[in-house]
Formats: sequence, C-alpha cells, structure tokens
Amino acid sequence: MNADHRFHLVVSTIRTPDHLARCLETIERAGVSVFVTVVEQRPTPDALAVLQPLIDAGHAEHVHQPDVRGVSRGRNAGMTRLRGEVIAFPDDDCWYPDGVLATISHRFATQGLDAASIPSRGSDEQGTMLRWRRRPGDVTSWRVPRTVVSSGIFMRREVLERLGDFDEDLGTGSGTPFGAGEETDMVLRALASGARMRYMPDLSVRHPDFRDAGMTTETLAKVRRYNRGFGRVLRKHGLYGQAAYWIGRGLVGTVVRTVRGDRDGARFQHTQMSARLQGWRGRDDEGRVYPACGTVVFRPQHTEK
Repeated sequence: MNADHRFHLVVSTIRTPDHLARCLETIERAGVSVFVTVVEQRPTPDALAVLQPLIDAGHAEHVHQPDVRGVSRGRNAGMTRLRGEVIAFPDDDCWYPDGVLATISHRFATQGLDAASIPSRGSDEQGTMLRWRRRPGDVTSWRVPRTVVSSGIFMRREVLERLGDFDEDLGTGSGTPFGAGEETDMVLRALASGARMRYMPDLSVRHPDFRDAGMTTETLAKVRRYNRGFGRVLRKHGLYGQAAYWIGRGLVGTVVRTVRGDRDGARFQHTQMSARLQGWRGRDDEGRVYPACGTVVFRPQHTEK
C-alpha cells in the first residue's frame, strides 16, 4: 500500500467535466493526502482537462471507458488498483466542506473504525437524498436506509478487499430496472462480515437534491428507479421484516397524504411503495422478472507497496 495517500476517492462520471471541477477543487483543499481515480464513461475523455494538474502531481489517474455504462462498473474499474488507506466514492457533482476529510481521517485513526458514513446535505444545510437520522451511532442493518448514501461512505482498504466489488446489476446506468442500492448492498455485506461502521451526522458531503425540481415526471422516474433498487437489495439479503416495514410505510404515507389533499406527496409516497414492492419481486414496469443478482469477487490486480 502507498502510505503517501490517506484517501483514495473513486469517481465514476458520465456528465460534462464542469460538475467534476467543483469536487476536485474541494479535494485539493482537504488538508490530507488524497489520490483520485476518475472513471469517465463519455465518448471523449473530456475530464482530462480538469484532472491533469492532479495527474501531473502524482495524485490522480484517469480511466476512459467510452463503451461501458453504469456507476457500479465505473467504481469497480477504479478499484482495480487501490492507492490509499481509506476508500470513498463521491459523485461527480458532490463536494466536501473544508476540514471534513481531515476530521474523518482523525476518527479512523482514533476510534478503531472499519467504515464511516456521513449524510448528504445541500448548501443550505438541509438534508438531501434521504430522511437522515439525527443522532450519531453505529450503522446497523435497520439503520442503513437513514444513514447511508454512496457519496458519504468511507471504508478501510482491507474491508473492501475482502468484501468484493459493487454489484453491477445495481446502480445508475446498470441496464437493469434497479437504479440504486449498490452502496446499501456493499454496506450490508460489510456489516455481515463483522465490520464496524459509524454514522457521523455532524459532518456532511454536499450534494444537490433531485427532488428540488418538484414532482415532475423525471423526478418520479428517479424515485421509482431508486426504490426498485432498494427493494431488490432487501430481497437479496433476505430482510423480510424491513421489506414489510418500508413497503407498509409507503402505503400509510400514501393514505395520509391523500386524506390531507397533498396530491404531489401522495404520488411520491405511492411511487416509493410500488417501486419497493417491484424491487422485492424482481420486476420492472412491464412485469419482466429478473434473476437474483450476484456479487463479483474483488481480486486486486495491482498493489502499491
């Protein structure tokens, strides 16, 4: 392992590099040693322009995958050569407030952690992506849906090496109906292996919230893809009680919002509920059934000594 890098951040991107530029700017101010791997799934290697200064300094690499799609595939490609002690997976449009990575590094060093999770917040301090748990604590299977998002997870290198890659049937761009859940699956596997993961709500990664656009057709389509992935992961791990809870919660939410006359809220809750059920059953909107998804074993091909 290359001790020169405390963190290795793996970014899978398919969007224009202006999204990535803000993320890289905050990484350069991190105050700790960071290596960045950008896996770009665009026809042309446009991200090189913003990444080149870090590459020249020996703190980054660029992987071009023009014929590959899917965030899980991109992250797996970026993990074939790990360059740090703690690995994270920021989205291309997220950014870290000053001091966050340095604080996480200190806590890994002093608290005996195998992994950590921080919430996603917008620039206005409001939580994004999830309804976040307010109190710190150890991440458990039941707490994962309110304490884990991919851009906010950090894992020790040795944990990832024993777990396996991200499940490529899950996540944005996977080519399946299950457009999320790859990080939930990874965390559940880590917990099952005995890893200790701490949730730290006093820190955050900044990220826009797709729901800010309102209950548009595009927003609801994302809600459906994300929640199908969630239901899929619950089934993969045999979490029957959690599936009943989260599907039932969506049903109750639909009824309550309907009674209140909140049409958008009712549509949101119903979409969540039905998509979680679809994911649990392994079905898409047309009723097609998808076989149980598997896990790729991680065998690093290159190791930094």
